[in-house]
Amino acid sequence: MRAMRLSRLAGVLAVVALTACNASKQQEEPQSKQESQSKQEPQPDFRALKDATVTLFPGHCAGVVVADGRHALTAAHCIDVATGERQPVVLRDGHMLSGVVKVVDPIRDLAVIRFDTAAPVHPLAVAASMPIPGEELLFAGRNDRPSEPQEVELRKLGRCPSLPGVPQALFTSLHGEKGDSGAPVVDLHLQVVGLVHGGAACSIAAPTAGFVPVLNTLVAEAARPDSEQGVGGSGGAGQ
Repeated sequence: MRAMRLSRLAGVLAVVALTACNASKQQEEPQSKQESQSKQEPQPDFRALKDATVTLFPGHCAGVVVADGRHALTAAHCIDVATGERQPVVLRDGHMLSGVVKVVDPIRDLAVIRFDTAAPVHPLAVAASMPIPGEELLFAGRNDRPSEPQEVELRKLGRCPSLPGVPQALFTSLHGEKGDSGAPVVDLHLQVVGLVHGGAACSIAAPTAGFVPVLNTLVAEAARPDSEQGVGGSGGAGQ
C-alpha cells in the first residue's frame, strides 16, 4: 500500500512539474516574440540625418535635402530673399551648394530651395501622412555645431499662436537652440515629418505632410528642364 501511495504521489508531482514547464514556456514565447519584433524595428541612423541637414548661408537657419536630392526644405521665416533669387546652403562637410528659392509659404512656414545640381548626400523622403501623438521621432539640429542627437516624442498635435493657419502643428519634446529653425524632425524611418518652427526650446515643428504634393510637382518639373515654369515661377532663374 505504501509503495502504491508513493507511486501515485510521484505521478501527481510529475504532472504538476509538466504543467509548470508548459506555463513557463508559454510565458517565454511572448517575450521571445517581443524580442524578435524589437530586433525588426528600425534603428536610428543619425549620421544619415545629419548628412542630409544643411545650413543656410549665411548660417542663420537649417534645412534638409529631400526627394530627388535637388531640393531642400526649410522654414519660410528663414528665407530673406524673394522667390526666384539665389539661396546658398552649406553641407555637413563644408561643401557649398547654390540654389534658387522656388516656394515660400509663410502660412505653413515652409519653403523649398532647388539646387543647380543634386546634393552629394542621400536625400530624405517626406512622409505623406501625419505622425501620431506618442510616436518616437528623431532630431539632430544644425550640422555646423556640435550637438547630441535626440530621440524625442510627439506630445500632441494642435494650434500654435505663431502658426494660425496650421491646425495641427507638432508639439514635441525636443530641445533645440537658436538657429535650429528649419532643421528636420524625422520618424524612425528617416522620413521628414516636420521642420523646427519655434516655441520654448524650439520644440514646435511645422508639419510637412501637406506639402508633399507641392514637392512632387517641383520634382517632376525639375525632371523636365525645358518646361520649368510651374510652382514658384521660373525654374530657370540663375541656371
